[in-house]
Amino acid sequence: MKLCLHLTKEGELRFLSHLEYFRAIERAVRRAKLPAAYSEGFNPHMKLSLASALGVGVASVAEFAEVQLSEPMEPQEAAARLARNLPRGIRVLGAAAVATGEKPLMAQAAGAAYRIKFFCGEKESLTAAIEDFNRRRELFYRKAAPKLKEKFKEIDVKFYIERAELSWQGEEACLTFKCRITPQGSMKALDLLRALNETYGLELQPEAADCCRIALYRLDKKGREESLLGEH
Repeated sequence: MKLCLHLTKEGELRFLSHLEYFRAIERAVRRAKLPAAYSEGFNPHMKLSLASALGVGVASVAEFAEVQLSEPMEPQEAAARLARNLPRGIRVLGAAAVATGEKPLMAQAAGAAYRIKFFCGEKESLTAAIEDFNRRRELFYRKAAPKLKEKFKEIDVKFYIERAELSWQGEEACLTFKCRITPQGSMKALDLLRALNETYGLELQPEAADCCRIALYRLDKKGREESLLGEH
């Protein structure tokens, strides 16, 4: 069986890389003495995977991991044992057992929801920019890509983010939106602020923003969003 886990990435742990976060969970599984399965060969590794990579500095209450077990185990018991061995900043919010033959979580993820909070003295300009963004059918953004010969790539932000909702608390802006995940990849949440800067001449500071992934979902047979653990 595979044990699927709903986890968080909070506090200082938001600054861990994807690989460091993975290793923190892997170490906790070992400390909890869960019956994890391992690959065969010269250098066996734990059959553990994460549903979707998260950018460094981004917090999350919607991380999902799955670990294949060598023997059946009650999910809630496994979750409780794991929770006692996780570092501060990673909490277990849910657990479920699925058949080993089910598609990996990373192949199921269809989208994520984000909340970005940041101080902004350009209230009218940002409000107008979001209104225009939501009306557009496309918005192209030149993203730095050092590994490419051209050193940048152009992406259509509207392909990934159809609309964004803006609210205010004093001079603190809050953007909430959903971002599509495809087999070819997705778009970093904070790149929305960079795209707004480039298109509308704003001076938003992505590096100072408080960004959190608040949902990670798949689509059921009717096209409805549901948690990777199956809850709508």
